[in-house]
Amino acid sequence: MSGGGVFTDILAASGRIFEVMVEGHWETVGMLFDSLGKGTMRINRNAYGSTGGGTSLRGSSPEVSGYAVPSKAVESKFAK
Repeated sequence: MSGGGVFTDILAASGRIFEVMVEGHWETVGMLFDSLGKGTMRINRNAYGSTGGGTSLRGSSPEVSGYAVPSKAVESKFAK
C-alpha cells in the first residue's frame, strides 16, 4: 500500500479481503459439488450394478430375485 491516503488503503485492504472470501467461497462450493457427484455415483453403483462397473444385487424384480417377499398380506399389517 504505497502512496494513497487512508481511505485508499482501507478500500484496497477491503478489496483484498473480499477477494479472498470469494475465492474461499467458490473453493468450498466446488468441493461440495465434487462430493455430491461422488456420492451420486456411489448411489448409482449400488442401485444399478451395471453402471460404473460395479456389481450389485439390487435393481431386480422381487419375483425374479426372491428378495422382499412379504410374510403376510399388507392389509392385515395396517388394519385397525
